[in-house]
Amino acid sequence: MTDGIGMKMVRRRHLLFAAAAMFATDAMAAGSANSTVSAQVNAICKFNSGQAPVVTIANSAATIDPSLAGPATGNAAILYRCTAGTGPTFAVPTPATVTCTTAATCGVTTMAPTLSSVNTGAGSGFGSGQDKTLTVTGQLTQVQYQDMQAGTYSGTVTVTVTP
Repeated sequence: MTDGIGMKMVRRRHLLFAAAAMFATDAMAAGSANSTVSAQVNAICKFNSGQAPVVTIANSAATIDPSLAGPATGNAAILYRCTAGTGPTFAVPTPATVTCTTAATCGVTTMAPTLSSVNTGAGSGFGSGQDKTLTVTGQLTQVQYQDMQAGTYSGTVTVTVTP
């Protein structure tokens, strides 16, 4: 048996439970949205820092013997890295100019070796162990060196890589 007050209490409880359930359902039915996340990796190539490559052109050990026939050649390896899958483009100026640096023995004479290069291809990233090699080769023909004065000849060229 319930009296009128007891019935009102029961109804109020039912209404409170219903209201609580309705609010709980609304809180759990939160909306969602999709968001795009993006990143762009640049295609770049760079020479490894700290290198000092020297192309020593020679036909006898590390020097040129002007009495020998044939060209004098030399090469140097330059390490580079590129973004994975990126093919490098190198600019190697040729001919180079090498000037006698021992002026007391040879005055201001110059030679112009031709330079060429080959590389080991597209990059595989900038992580450890991903080095690629550009090999720069210099060559002087016998005609270029056979009548030169004795001395040390040197010059600088700037090799570039893109992208």
